[in-house]
Amino acid sequence: MNRLRSAQPALLLFLLFIAAFFGYPLLMLVYGAFRSGQPGTAGEFGLSGFVNAYGDPATWSTLWASVLYALGVQAIGIVGGFVLAWLATRTNTPGSRTITITMVTIFAIPTLFFAISWGMLTGPTGLVTQVLGTGPDGQVRFDALSWAGLILVSGLKSVAVMYLLLMGPVRALNRSMEEASLLSGAGRVRTFLEINIPILLPTLSGLAILGFVNSLGQLDVALILGVPAGIYVFPTQIYDFLATTPIRYDSASALALLLIAIIYLLVMIRSKALGNRNFITVTGKAYRVEREDIGRWRWAGLALFLVYAAVALILPLVQLVIGSLQPILGVTGFTLRHYTELLTTPSVLRALQNTFFVGILAGFFATVLAVVISYVALRSKHRLSKVPELIVWAVVAVPGIVLALAITWAYLSVPGLRTLYGSVWIVLIALVIVVTPIAQRATSGPVGQLAVELEESARVSGASPVRMMTSIVVPLIGPTFLASWFITGVMAAGSLDIPILLSSTKTETVSLLVYNYYTQLGNGSRAAALLLLLLALLAVGGAILLGAGRLLRWRSERRTRSRGDLVAAVRPPSGTARTAALPHPTPTPDDARAVSAAGTR
Repeated sequence: MNRLRSAQPALLLFLLFIAAFFGYPLLMLVYGAFRSGQPGTAGEFGLSGFVNAYGDPATWSTLWASVLYALGVQAIGIVGGFVLAWLATRTNTPGSRTITITMVTIFAIPTLFFAISWGMLTGPTGLVTQVLGTGPDGQVRFDALSWAGLILVSGLKSVAVMYLLLMGPVRALNRSMEEASLLSGAGRVRTFLEINIPILLPTLSGLAILGFVNSLGQLDVALILGVPAGIYVFPTQIYDFLATTPIRYDSASALALLLIAIIYLLVMIRSKALGNRNFITVTGKAYRVEREDIGRWRWAGLALFLVYAAVALILPLVQLVIGSLQPILGVTGFTLRHYTELLTTPSVLRALQNTFFVGILAGFFATVLAVVISYVALRSKHRLSKVPELIVWAVVAVPGIVLALAITWAYLSVPGLRTLYGSVWIVLIALVIVVTPIAQRATSGPVGQLAVELEESARVSGASPVRMMTSIVVPLIGPTFLASWFITGVMAAGSLDIPILLSSTKTETVSLLVYNYYTQLGNGSRAAALLLLLLALLAVGGAILLGAGRLLRWRSERRTRSRGDLVAAVRPPSGTARTAALPHPTPTPDDARAVSAAGTR
């Protein structure tokens, strides 16, 4: 009881920290929508921001365009992700493990990679243009700087995201229900539509909203491929309010509030539509989960995956390599000049340093916060224990460009925090807020799988909470922690929408520098070389964390085997009476030390 009472002040302090860290910027965004002037300067309260934003007819055409764009991207993502997840987990399609590895790779690659590489691929000298040729009017047959290109390129990464989120639910489908439907005379198509799809409805609807939200707030592809083609969506219009003179922070905030309202409205509609329907398929009874033999269709499934991998990963990567080796993008010839110049340019070296600083620290702090939030929600019996988790998940509905705007209002409006603006620290803070929900999703499952008895036995043995966390919790979730650290770190390192608003010339990240090279300076070859350098360094970091994760897993398995061997050594043989006279060799000091060491592991 005393321990519970002593834990309550710590929980309340943690709740206040979460509310201030995650909730305060969103409240300041609402404040900024009703206040004229720039953050941190004199201004008046009023509705001028709303009048300016919503009184412009272009706002509503942009809203409609954003909805169509998000629907198109999500249609590609959820259909493609579902089909590939079904092929990889439910059928005997060859290379299922390769499919998952490829999807993880595409997920980890920054969105900037797809936008720039496809801009090059469909350029006048791009690989796609060379294959498809040009039309009678001399125009390329497929241009990424179009509505079709914008939706297709954005959908490529969405497929990988949906695949990874659908793998578990698709694999857990109960085959007995399908077999009962087939035995009743229903065909495979009818079984799929009337059994599998309704069961997966909560997952599919939730992911559809998540993907729609992500597409509605995505800036990278829309800024690089859409703006040059005269295509504007909500994120680019918000950025336009902040990048043109006079800067209209109030109008940008008003548009951001509409975007958030649409997102939360969709969540409420989904919750109301599903109601209290029962979607349980995993019960205590055993059921079949083996893969289905689809005959010759397995080769069609493999071909589908290879086409996707070529379009999403191989072709863009080849184009970037070729472009980075050309003296000028599109000019014949090969040179390493761009790489040598990049590695000797102070601004590039500084950007690399900033990128790894925010990537490593944002991933680490976000994962630590996620583990603590999950641990508090699962272990604490206080009625407020789940509030931090709810506050963090509210950030999921906030696009990066909107959060950067919220951070601007939150930190420029407070004299003591104003000095952080333009520094690498404010970029780090914003990135931690953005990626923490992803880390929380990745770590909540493994934390929930830890039995309470492990921690209770440690406390009964006299271990302090810190010793219990470092000796039990951390080793058991170590591989998951490292995986979450890598994924969120890569997302932070490749982010563009946060640095483009919060960075200064001395705190540029590589993604922002690549964007400037490609769009502002017109140096596509240098942009390709710098982007490839970033990908190579991220791959090295991933390999290091993967090796560390395998080492932790090996040590855990070795520890488990040692305990098993010890139990087997001291357990009497089966069928032998415990009172039987057995030889008892005299234990040596080495034996005593070995048993003692094994027992304290």
